[in-house]
Amino acid sequence: MGRQEGVLVNNAIERAADLLFGDAGRSVVNVRFLCGGQDNVSAERLAEQIVLSEAQIRGEQARRITNVDEYLTSIAS
Repeated sequence: MGRQEGVLVNNAIERAADLLFGDAGRSVVNVRFLCGGQDNVSAERLAEQIVLSEAQIRGEQARRITNVDEYLTSIAS
């Protein structure tokens, strides 16, 4: 990873943290990340998804789900 990519990764992580927990953020107190059965999701990938999700919410492209269990699929053991 080059210096420029490292800066972008750090910016994504910082942006995601600010969106969730920062002064300008939403003061999240209970958050869960379902990573689709992947045990080793990187901080960078998770941060990208948080930033993307927030943009979708802000752009009114997301839909509210009140019963998460309906949308979960079982992962075979």
